[in-house]
Amino acid sequence: MINKANVNKDSRIFLVDDDPFWTAMLYKMLVDLGYQNICSFSCGTDFLQSLHLNPDIIFLDYQMEDMDGIEVLVRTKQENPEINIIFCTGYEDLNIAVHAIEFGSSEYLLKNNVDLQSLHATLNGISTGFHKTEVQ
Repeated sequence: MINKANVNKDSRIFLVDDDPFWTAMLYKMLVDLGYQNICSFSCGTDFLQSLHLNPDIIFLDYQMEDMDGIEVLVRTKQENPEINIIFCTGYEDLNIAVHAIEFGSSEYLLKNNVDLQSLHATLNGISTGFHKTEVQ
């Protein structure tokens, strides 16, 4: 089930990715959109230990050194089924996208296709309850 999030400029956003370039780029785009409460984690383990901080939205990478994003997604949804997760990857693999959505991701983004406009549309979609990747 995909949940409508209360996405506003004060939303707590977590970036979980081991690629410093992608994290810096995503961080800058979020700041350019007016978001200020952004925290980044370079591995799934550190993020899971900080899940008690109750993020509103999580941008989650698929491939990280300590565990893959699907495992992090499943464990996060077990702790908080209502949380919105935007799954991000550089892999154009339909199976990864399907698994991410099946396990509860709100959105699925290909890293090489993300720009300020698409990021804004994704966040607006979550705030209105409309998700382009919704699976029935």
